Amino acid sequence: MLQRAKDLIRRGWAAFRFRRHWPWVLVALGLPLALKPVDSGCAAFLAWIGGLVLLGRALRWIWDRLLFRVSRRLWVILALMSVLPVVAMAVMLMALGWLGLGAQVSRSTQQTLAAWEEALRTANGEASDAAALQALRTYGGAWVEHTRQLPEGVDAAFVGMVWADSHDVRDGASAEAGRKDTYLRAVRKEAGGYRILSLNLGVLGDRAQALAGGQVVFQLTPRKEGRARDEKLQIKAGGRRRDTEAPILVGQREALASWAKGQALQGSGLFAPFNLPPLAFPIVDWTSGRPMVLTATPETNLYALFAGFRSGDRQALSEGTVKAIVVVSLVLLALLMAQAVAAILGLVLAWSLGRAVNDLHGGVRRLSLGDFSTRIRPRGRDQVAQLSSAFNEMAGRLQAAATERDERLRMEEELRVAREVQMRLLPDLEALRMPSVRAAILPALEVAGDYYDLFPLPDGSLAFLILDVSGKGTSAAFYAAETKGVLSALDKQALGPLEVADRLNAIWCKGHDRRLFLTLAYGTFHPRTGQYQFVRAGHPPAFLRGADGRVARLHPRGLGVGLSATRFKASLELCDGVLEPGDSLIFYTDGLSEAQALDASFYGEGRLEALLAGPSEDLQATILADVMAFTQGRPLADDLTLLILKR
Repeated sequence: MLQRAKDLIRRGWAAFRFRRHWPWVLVALGLPLALKPVDSGCAAFLAWIGGLVLLGRALRWIWDRLLFRVSRRLWVILALMSVLPVVAMAVMLMALGWLGLGAQVSRSTQQTLAAWEEALRTANGEASDAAALQALRTYGGAWVEHTRQLPEGVDAAFVGMVWADSHDVRDGASAEAGRKDTYLRAVRKEAGGYRILSLNLGVLGDRAQALAGGQVVFQLTPRKEGRARDEKLQIKAGGRRRDTEAPILVGQREALASWAKGQALQGSGLFAPFNLPPLAFPIVDWTSGRPMVLTATPETNLYALFAGFRSGDRQALSEGTVKAIVVVSLVLLALLMAQAVAAILGLVLAWSLGRAVNDLHGGVRRLSLGDFSTRIRPRGRDQVAQLSSAFNEMAGRLQAAATERDERLRMEEELRVAREVQMRLLPDLEALRMPSVRAAILPALEVAGDYYDLFPLPDGSLAFLILDVSGKGTSAAFYAAETKGVLSALDKQALGPLEVADRLNAIWCKGHDRRLFLTLAYGTFHPRTGQYQFVRAGHPPAFLRGADGRVARLHPRGLGVGLSATRFKASLELCDGVLEPGDSLIFYTDGLSEAQALDASFYGEGRLEALLAGPSEDLQATILADVMAFTQGRPLADDLTLLILKR
């Protein structure tokens, strides 16, 4: 069991990669230490680092996997560029409307309160109580009290809102004990004490409720100390109006009292009720003189707002109002329809473009796997459709190239086999054990139309042949092999070179058209005595290279095989002689003399003659090396065959 656990740990450690798994390590180690009872801030920081890295990897995985398709990325781009700006604009307009409506309710309420305070100050200036109450008769709910001493914290010239014991009288009974309410009060010093002029503030909630349309929730909280002068908001006014400063009223969390005025609105969805920005009023607790904050939160909904256009029986809608409502509704409807059409059009374009790109991706993938028959149906006439058409053309070319490649490989394989067969038809010089004979053949294609052969004769001499069939490639090689068969059937011991060439010409003319001919040099050579004789049937001249370096051209006359059945033998001339020790006979095909350099110049027989005049230990290697150096890597235009007889 212990060994199994060790093996499990060892395999886990072997599979662990710190560079890949270090965020998990930070989360696994930091999270337990960040919780109680340890509550380590450093561990929490490490856990946050690991979590953010894992979140980044998750987002990257989502981008690479879920957003791999172009269509999905286009949908995301469409959402980012069209939906989100519209939502942001709508939220901004709603926020501005919400703040603007709250500002209008606040302005109207504050103006009403300011008018009441001004009326209270004016009435407080009256010397008699009756005159003061007469000045406030239109506001209702005013009364006068006299006291010898003011509460602590209340100034002798105080004018403002207070939170005091209720003065209401219901059904002839006195005010309910312990009940408090909000009032406007003004203090006037007089002989023997103070006069207190009070005014009921019930209109404050009525005004806010009338503007918003729903109930108003009031909440009374103690004011935070040190906030009276420290925090102020400077309001910039345009034009010639003065900038003003508004104090920021901040109350404590503890609510001393709360109440609501009016009925709560009903509705759901678009007509669901919502709260406007709360209004704040400075107020003083009359009993203790402690400063407090009274907040009023109006409630409204769209139905209550638009019902304000006709809130009474005598109020009717004007023609301009109706036109404004209709125009705004039509504009909003048009914008909504335009946004919907734009979104649908964007989705359609994203879907079509994504589908075309997906088709291209699939086609390229199948093409990379070797399926050259794959095709993509172009969709439309845009650039992607042109790209699909170009892909189809490319796939067609690749398919044709693949077919040509297969055909070329098949032909190359056939030529390789034919080349092997042809090479087997050539004489094996090592098996013949004739060091005095050197031969080589360099085909221009895989299979050559040149051919050479050697036939040992009973008297110790050697019959040799070198020929060149018109043309090159497989057909020329086939005719060269046919010539070998015919020559092998002739009695070369009894027949001399003239008779052998004549009979070969007669057989050739019977089986082939005059357009197909061959050139050859055929003769016999005795390695021991050096005696030779040969005929040249349209073949390039031979060279006799003496041991002393002298070079002579041997070019007896002769007509090519297959050109004439009647005049061939008469055109032949026999060339014979004896090679002295060290002398050499060099036979070749026109592929040697017509080898071309990079500047298209020919090697020529004169260059070969000059080369033979120079010293050389290996004549065949010297000739082939000089030809290769002359061509400088340029392929041979014709087959090259070289045959050297040396005594």
